[in-house]
Amino acid sequence: PQGCAARGEEISCFATPLARKEFAGELLIYKSYRFWRNGIIMNHREGKKTFIVGGGDIGQNLAKQLAHAGHQVTLIDQSEDVVDTLGNSIDAICFQGNGASYATLQDLNAGSADLFIGVTQSDELNILSCFTAHMLGAKHTIARIRDTDYASQNHFYKDKLGISMVINPELATAMEISRTLRFPVATRVETFAGGRAELVEMTVKEEWPLVDKTLMEINRNLGIDLLFCAIVRNGQAFVPKGDTKIQAGDVIYLTGAAEKFRSSFRKLHLFKKPLQSVIIAGGGRVSHYLTGILLKQGLKVTVVDPRPHVAERLARECPGAAVMQDDVMRYFDSMSETDFAHTDAFIAITSNDEYNLVASMYAESQGISKVVTRINAKSRLKVLPKTSKICTVSRNDVAADRIFAYSRSLMNASGDDKVESLYRLMDGMIEFIELNIDEKDKNLNIPLKNLKLKRNVLVAFIIRDTQTIIPRGDDEIHDGDTVLIGSINHHIAELKDIFAD
Repeated sequence: PQGCAARGEEISCFATPLARKEFAGELLIYKSYRFWRNGIIMNHREGKKTFIVGGGDIGQNLAKQLAHAGHQVTLIDQSEDVVDTLGNSIDAICFQGNGASYATLQDLNAGSADLFIGVTQSDELNILSCFTAHMLGAKHTIARIRDTDYASQNHFYKDKLGISMVINPELATAMEISRTLRFPVATRVETFAGGRAELVEMTVKEEWPLVDKTLMEINRNLGIDLLFCAIVRNGQAFVPKGDTKIQAGDVIYLTGAAEKFRSSFRKLHLFKKPLQSVIIAGGGRVSHYLTGILLKQGLKVTVVDPRPHVAERLARECPGAAVMQDDVMRYFDSMSETDFAHTDAFIAITSNDEYNLVASMYAESQGISKVVTRINAKSRLKVLPKTSKICTVSRNDVAADRIFAYSRSLMNASGDDKVESLYRLMDGMIEFIELNIDEKDKNLNIPLKNLKLKRNVLVAFIIRDTQTIIPRGDDEIHDGDTVLIGSINHHIAELKDIFAD
């Protein structure tokens, strides 16, 4: 294909996985090419050049998301089986090799990368691969660093090794679980603007006073300071209007100032007393971080793990927690009805999905009101009954979402608006993106009621100086504001993307 590329022609490749690997380095430098895969021609755009080292769950998830978002993705893994499998299922160039090797990265032209991501199981390999890519000229690098000893050295990696972002999936997962525990009725809680505003996901129960009430009725009768910004009903997401009625089984998303949620929940008769006692099954890294967070919040924490060395380490590192060397199901057998009644939450974060589900369903059956379980294989969620209140969290999804949010800011063509954070919900169907507004943006200082937004897009809140504004028709967006945009089935990268043509 070299001659065709020199003449600027489009290239069509009909190749085996082995041939794809042999031509991967050359294909990367071409501005336009077509790739034949399973009878389908894949057309690649001139998007951001992104390299991913590591073909595990996080790497695969990222490759799919970024390729779908328009990135030119190259995935590197040392396993031939992984490369062959991914090469036939992901719209990306898959290369077998050492992602930290100077020679490999130079041959693949990794120095031209807009984004280089190291997400292997080895912290050291991720750090070295990102540093090597940075020295070759890669613009932005992201390293997955999990070890608790390395976690305190993030500033060094950024300042001295040129790593743009450090992602710790276990710490990010622990923080997500701890936020969920703040509101017992919530299934997910995300924070924005440095914690000044929040997004809360809840599944409406039959007995809730919201059921069969329109949003206008709720606001008129209760006067809550929150915005209903999205609803998922029977698998379909939409932005609600004033005459929309809340139904049992709806998944609703509320945004507002962080300090307004407790008072608003009281008005909605959804407020429950803060949690005080938590049992955690599993003593891994997520448990280490989560235990520390919960102890600082003043909660009583019991961690149960059958492995002697894990229990001893956790007891040494988290002296405020009660650490039990036991299987959690046996530990449950030793608990009395009074013990269960005084347990406010149970969190299953072992490495075994099936075990987490069984333990969580048993905890729920014993009356523990807040149950959170870590599930990485989403297909296993089918075993949960529809009436279950168990919250689920995936370490891999949390990490991929954080990296995807960072990459979205790089996709901003003009560079005027800065993406502060991005959260993708319901398998990416719903997105909430936090933008810092620039004076170059259009449609500033105009009442929102006079602007035409795209369907299923809304401004969820505006932060101006010290004020958090739930936007109404007369509110305006100003230079220097931070805004949260909620969208369904839209790709929002900057403010101009929310307006209809």
